[in-house]
Amino acid sequence: MKIIITFLLVVLFTNITFAQFARVDANIKKLNNNQFTIIHGDQPMFEMNSSAAMKLIKIGKKATVKLIVALEDSTKVIMAHIVLCHIYFNVATFSGPKEFIANDRQVSKYFLGQEKGEGLILSETKINGVYKIYIEEENLKKIIAFWKNKTSQK
Repeated sequence: MKIIITFLLVVLFTNITFAQFARVDANIKKLNNNQFTIIHGDQPMFEMNSSAAMKLIKIGKKATVKLIVALEDSTKVIMAHIVLCHIYFNVATFSGPKEFIANDRQVSKYFLGQEKGEGLILSETKINGVYKIYIEEENLKKIIAFWKNKTSQK
């Protein structure tokens, strides 16, 4: 009798675990940097419009490994970083811009991350009235290393 109960518990636990991993995968596939918008004004703010991100935040640390992998996807890095910030710090702080000139273009730099700590530096240009957000390679490498170290996922 104990063997049957133990077997049923193992099967139940395995099914729950696989279902949770499947939910993590499905929600990470839905993440996209287009779900992140900088709101320009006197006080710059950002808006995150992603039900998938909210579901991943709810799942919590169990999604960490796959979120760190998503940091390496240029179409998901901002959203994966925001989700990790919410999981580990309960918030993603945002500040900026600092203005620079690069290649005869004005570039605005924003900080997104842990208050008084590490974060992702976002670069933004405005060409013909259209804003474009991008992440420089060195900033991407730093944030991936930070999250791997923070979560011990080396």
